[in-house]
Amino acid sequence: MSHLGLGVMLHKLGGELNDPEKYYNREITSAFFSGDEDGHPDRLHLVFADGTKISISDHGQSCCESRYMTCDDKVETLIGGTLLRIEGKEGKTVEEECSEHETCFVEVATDKGFITITNHNEHSGYYGGFSLAIQEE
Repeated sequence: MSHLGLGVMLHKLGGELNDPEKYYNREITSAFFSGDEDGHPDRLHLVFADGTKISISDHGQSCCESRYMTCDDKVETLIGGTLLRIEGKEGKTVEEECSEHETCFVEVATDKGFITITNHNEHSGYYGGFSLAIQEE
């Protein structure tokens, strides 16, 4: 990652929106992805048995970037499980002539298993980084 984008820097100055541990030991009753206006997934939603709803997304958007999520796992496997962990992990950056494609991972684990989400940021090399956040809905 060559440069942090303005959106990433501003979000980091404001701090995290919610600590994931606040939601641990809660049963998940619904889990699904939603997408941007082009239909690309960019947010994971979790609903808990107590009615609390959260979403996990990347708030680092600046201009001239394409940010989205992919997941090869079945998000439905989280349903009925008790949330144990939400953890970000570093990915890799692929540099091409005039662009970069960065990735980072988020593992969401329950007592029944886990899924791994890949967050993508494709940009010109000037708008890098991720600013993953949890928001209550």
